[in-house]
Amino acid sequence: MSSTAIPTSRTAIRTAPVATRLPWYVAAAVVAATSAKVGVIWDISWHRSIGRDTFWTPAHMAIYLGGVLAGLACGWLVLRTTFTPAPEQRDTSVAFWGFRGPLGAWVCIWGAFAMITSAPFDNWWHNAYGLDVKVLSPPHVILALGIWALQLGALFLVLALQNRNAPGEGPRSYSLFAAYMIAILLQNVSTIGIEQIGFANLAHNALYYQVAAGGVPLLLVAAGRAATWRSPWR
Repeated sequence: MSSTAIPTSRTAIRTAPVATRLPWYVAAAVVAATSAKVGVIWDISWHRSIGRDTFWTPAHMAIYLGGVLAGLACGWLVLRTTFTPAPEQRDTSVAFWGFRGPLGAWVCIWGAFAMITSAPFDNWWHNAYGLDVKVLSPPHVILALGIWALQLGALFLVLALQNRNAPGEGPRSYSLFAAYMIAILLQNVSTIGIEQIGFANLAHNALYYQVAAGGVPLLLVAAGRAATWRSPWR
């Protein structure tokens, strides 16, 4: 008597058809994560050279553009997955409050919500208390958590595309984008570390390396395990 193998959910996910190019909503999430990171670096430079300025600075617009762009793109993805899903999309989605969407989309939406919420909070904080004594004020903590979530969500979306291809198959750009997103997360560790410890010329002390050792190795190991891209010079 012959038996027919029933594919497991993992097999179904692996063999589900995937796009041959980066979907626009994933590209939007990657652009949003980049915009937020560029805006943060620009904003730090702006405050050091010009000082506290109006809320509508180009640096602030770059930061919050990232939140709006990722929120809209991933919100559309959740609505499409909820109401007009393809079978493989429903199988690989996460349910929340009756809606369904990829895990990365939900993380991006949470990050976008936190970022946008922090904007009026930060403006009120400065009007009430003046300039920040420390970088990590409550509004900035909410903003930083939102940016981290947005960037992690974009990474999850890219890794989902990468991992649904058999090893050696699918566009190589998926793994390249995964490595790129992990590099942005490494930039976050560097930015937070330098801002909390001091300028680069103060990097000759133990605390600097303790902070770096707390975040950098974790992300490097994650990159080595998650991204399938390998350098051609290896």
